[in-house]
Amino acid sequence: MTGGTVGEVSDHRADDDHDEGPTDSSGAPLVSSTIVCVDCGSTAHLMSRPDETGRFWPGDLVSYRCEDCLDRWDLIVPGDDPEDDHGPEW
Repeated sequence: MTGGTVGEVSDHRADDDHDEGPTDSSGAPLVSSTIVCVDCGSTAHLMSRPDETGRFWPGDLVSYRCEDCLDRWDLIVPGDDPEDDHGPEW
């Protein structure tokens, strides 16, 4: 195995000329490769993989694992419409 770091999200795309996928209203990607762990404050890395188009979409479930405390975080990708962010109807 060559290069990379544990938890690093690699980008294996055949076509480098396409857009980066959905962004929020500020232009930021909807899914970050890392987040701050709510429990310990360390870095949690993205474990989920995008769909066959190479993208994540609003409503997708993404999972992160903390590199220190090993907690798992499952998050729903938000959309721009607040009406869409009410969560599942359980």
